[in-house]
Amino acid sequence: MRLPLLLGCLLLSSGCIVAETRPSRPPRPPPRPPPSRPVAMGYDEAVRRGFDQCRARGYRCELKEAHLTGNDVWKVKFRVDGRGEKGHLHLDYDAYSRNLIKVNDKVKDKGGHWDDDWDGPGRGKKKGHAHRDD
Repeated sequence: MRLPLLLGCLLLSSGCIVAETRPSRPPRPPPRPPPSRPVAMGYDEAVRRGFDQCRARGYRCELKEAHLTGNDVWKVKFRVDGRGEKGHLHLDYDAYSRNLIKVNDKVKDKGGHWDDDWDGPGRGKKKGHAHRDD
């Protein structure tokens, strides 16, 4: 009878005593999330930046179109009018850096005339005269 009692005490006592010999470490902090990509500029911001650029050039601007390409480039196109000139202005903006990448400014005098004060070369041949009369 002593044997079962001794065996029972040994089994019960071994399950009750738990000791850790190493000091516990604080838990590791969770890893930092990856840096977020900057937010791309939207339609309204691209158009607003285009209008600002157009007005800075002294033009009255009318929006023709604005769209985002697959290369993350906003293409903003205007009809322009100003200082006796007429034409179009096309602007390309990087959607993430918001930098102005390209400007295509094709604006001409409404009457198709050049500045009358300029007396340089390039006026062409005189009209109404034979070349031997010169």
